[in-house]
Amino acid sequence: MKKTTTLAIIAGAAAAIPAYFLVSKRIRKKQSTTSNAWSEALNNKNEPLSENSPPVNTSAAESAQPDKLSKTVPVEVTPVTESKPQKSTYPGLIAPNGRILYNFKDENNLIFCEETQLSKRLIQLENSINIRDIGGYTGIDGRKIKWRKVIRSEELAHLSDKDVDYFSALRLKHVFDFRNQSKSERQADRLPKNTEYHLLPIFSSADMGLDHQDFTQPGVIDAFMRHIYKIQTEDRAQCFAEVLKYLTEPSEYPILYHCTNGKDRTGFMTYLILSILGVNEDVILSDYTLTNLTFDESFNLLGNIMSEELGIENYHLWEFYGVKPEWLKISMDYVNTNFGNVETYLMEKTDLREKDFKKIRENLLAK
Repeated sequence: MKKTTTLAIIAGAAAAIPAYFLVSKRIRKKQSTTSNAWSEALNNKNEPLSENSPPVNTSAAESAQPDKLSKTVPVEVTPVTESKPQKSTYPGLIAPNGRILYNFKDENNLIFCEETQLSKRLIQLENSINIRDIGGYTGIDGRKIKWRKVIRSEELAHLSDKDVDYFSALRLKHVFDFRNQSKSERQADRLPKNTEYHLLPIFSSADMGLDHQDFTQPGVIDAFMRHIYKIQTEDRAQCFAEVLKYLTEPSEYPILYHCTNGKDRTGFMTYLILSILGVNEDVILSDYTLTNLTFDESFNLLGNIMSEELGIENYHLWEFYGVKPEWLKISMDYVNTNFGNVETYLMEKTDLREKDFKKIRENLLAK
């Protein structure tokens, strides 16, 4: 009999994994290889960051080669081309029950652009999967977003001491956690002692309206994710605005924000910031899809553990570990159709005003 799970279980399963178990599995994976997509994308030599930025872990990024900064506006976005077939948990993307699994790494779901610059963007620490810098993109008037000011991330409970030292050297000022309180307590972030922590829950299990879903059925997870994007866009703007308020103060950088896997709530936050800075929507979608570089590692680690927690085969949970551009487009379409742009959306949904957006641009866009 297929197991019907409640939203509370599915939403909390990954966050409830004991930290020591996550760490030990991540370390074993780091000792072998980086994910296949990273290995193919990072080929030669890493370009140094600005002299006041702490170095990326060299064991993970030593052989990286940066993409060049684009000199044209708007930036042309092109699909990633796969040089060779990638190792898959399910060859041919066919599940044991014959179901065709969604391809998160095809040309429609993993998109590079001229400003992707993986060697700068991916922050590959000892015990991390999906931590990225949002700098380097072209914003208003062709001005570039500054590096090592705003970082998007997965949850930080699994960081090693060396990873914490990295953020200490960065002088990370603020961390914003979009998980709910119970998850944040069970899987508490590991942070430098001088970093200020802010809990900003976006969802609770009670307000989602999707209890008692059977996630073994085709299309249920996709519908679940679309509902998440609808709720966070239409009803949770003020929560995200609290992060933006800190971006108005030049003394409050660098900042980091995260949810559990660093893809949906974190992806929407990134959309808001990049839009305020004037980044083209195609480039924002490209940045959003970079989460799919880490799909294999996320699925093989968290998917198998969640499968054990829920008592269903892991392939039923496949779509929880990637992102579909169509999901973020739900937010984009809502904002553009009802408000015209992100700034108007935020001014009508939150207490932010135009003066706040000007300050954010002054702080994050290079002269």
